[in-house]
Amino acid sequence: MTSSEARTATILPSPPGADAFLAVDKRPGIAVHGPGGLLGALREEFGEGLALVHRLDKETSGVLLLARGPDALRAAHAAWPTQVEKTYVAVTRGVPEPSEGRVDAPLLEHRTSRPDLLKRAVKAAYGPSRAGHLLSGRRVLAIQPLPPPGRTAVHPAGRPAATRYRVLENRGATALVELVPETGRMHQLRIHLLHLGTPLLGDSAYDAEHKPGDPPARLHAARLVWTDPPGMPPGTVWIWEAPRPAPAVPGP
Repeated sequence: MTSSEARTATILPSPPGADAFLAVDKRPGIAVHGPGGLLGALREEFGEGLALVHRLDKETSGVLLLARGPDALRAAHAAWPTQVEKTYVAVTRGVPEPSEGRVDAPLLEHRTSRPDLLKRAVKAAYGPSRAGHLLSGRRVLAIQPLPPPGRTAVHPAGRPAATRYRVLENRGATALVELVPETGRMHQLRIHLLHLGTPLLGDSAYDAEHKPGDPPARLHAARLVWTDPPGMPPGTVWIWEAPRPAPAVPGP
């Protein structure tokens, strides 16, 4: 393990038969891409062929899966929608009610790297004329504003998105919540928590009560489960788990 890798992630044990993949426990505050990013550090150690199967936000910690070659990457992407389940834990401001449920709310993503996706979604939902007004920042009667660049919002023009959740610990003013996304939209878990009225505690983008100097938000990818992976006997399950970091907010 290189010194840069030691600062950013811990290699997780691989289940039998999963040698074409590498899983790491990413630390919070580490970007995956860019100068000094985790992917570059891992490629220094394991080769340039290493590719991300999925992504985690900079402040999100936990299980991150990478493929060691193009065949493994294609297999993972093919299995992702139906055979892979990810479980997260988060500390929320407030306690979700009810304590267990499913959020089904469409999400409109304003990806800075792909603004064309937002334009396409808005035009499909409202037609060229009203879309032009919305995209220029003007208000259109009865249509909510679009999310700013780099943000996501629950919006009728968005793509379907669903998240299952369960309160693990009710701490009064805060809660520890388990989250299982059924889709993979940008900032999905953070926005669905906000939609419940209990934003991710300390989320600088979506927690309206966040103040400078507050502890950083804690969203942790605790587990990744892949059922019936390719080339394995039926019923095989691959599991990668990352220990939950110390709570950012103490319990009662």
